[in-house]
Amino acid sequence: MIFFLSEIIQTFFGARLRTERSALDSQRDAEHNSGNGIKRAASRVGAAIQKPQRRQEAANEGSTMIVQEQDDQLILIRQTDHAVLSGFFAREWGNELFQRPEPLESVRLAASEHDNGWREWELQPHIDPRTRLPYSFMSLPTEEHIELYQRGIERVIKADRYAGLLVSMHASGLYDRARATIPGFSAKYVKSTEAELVSGFLQALKLQQLRLKVDLRADAATKDFVQEKLLESNSRRLEALDRLSLYFCMSATPHDATIDGVPVDDSGSEADWELRPDGPNAVSLGPYPFRREPLQISILTRRVPKRLYTGSLDFQTTLARAPYTAVSFTLHAGRALSAARFAVA
Repeated sequence: MIFFLSEIIQTFFGARLRTERSALDSQRDAEHNSGNGIKRAASRVGAAIQKPQRRQEAANEGSTMIVQEQDDQLILIRQTDHAVLSGFFAREWGNELFQRPEPLESVRLAASEHDNGWREWELQPHIDPRTRLPYSFMSLPTEEHIELYQRGIERVIKADRYAGLLVSMHASGLYDRARATIPGFSAKYVKSTEAELVSGFLQALKLQQLRLKVDLRADAATKDFVQEKLLESNSRRLEALDRLSLYFCMSATPHDATIDGVPVDDSGSEADWELRPDGPNAVSLGPYPFRREPLQISILTRRVPKRLYTGSLDFQTTLARAPYTAVSFTLHAGRALSAARFAVA
């Protein structure tokens, strides 16, 4: 089966979220006027901190547009397309070895939409005036980064509260400095002058997550899924799916990599995914977690010249003229199951 990002966006979650957005806008206005506690806390912190200065920093996890450098060109992949690829993998998760996530549709939606706050930014991407290149995930000003994730989380919550809870937890992890020590991860760079701003954002997310847990536990259809052990397993599944998608998006050339601590079930068993190049644009994954094998994926990319841009308009104009090109990969089961380490918590 071949996976095309544009088709999945149209067929699956895009229409669902578009239907919800007009209602979400009205709800957001109402919450603002009524002084929602979480929004008030975040806005008070934001008002107290001056707009952060921009900083260029290397990013392992990706960028506002994921950027690969190839000779005299930049290969660009939208952050939202990377997320939709995560959602594709989530739909395929589950076989005789890996337990299927539950609630399945909520986990799928969280994976597909965990970066949806970038959509408006991707319509008019900016360059960093200090480097004259597109902003990276790390160098985007922290205040703007927070606004993007607040917007995206609100959209997902409106469509599905459980999915919104997972995305909120994912956003909290982006500011976890401990992630910076884990291969394949990166934490958002935060200057000392931004510490209060970030602290307020993380506190707001914590309150949001507590409120969502209370609401979900009060609903007979969802109360069983908010048990801490199951919630942690689904959060780690989302993390693994995010990293697997980034593996394909961050480099045009397959390479050896490990994604560690992937939940096998909801009882604490875990495995390390081992990714290995196996032929032209082919990758083996073991232990293999998906219901179908092999999987064929196609990622939409655009190429622009690797040069210094005079301004954001120059970059936007150049990007708008660049055609989309599909880069395809085949993912199949690894030959040696023993390449993975299993553990039970």
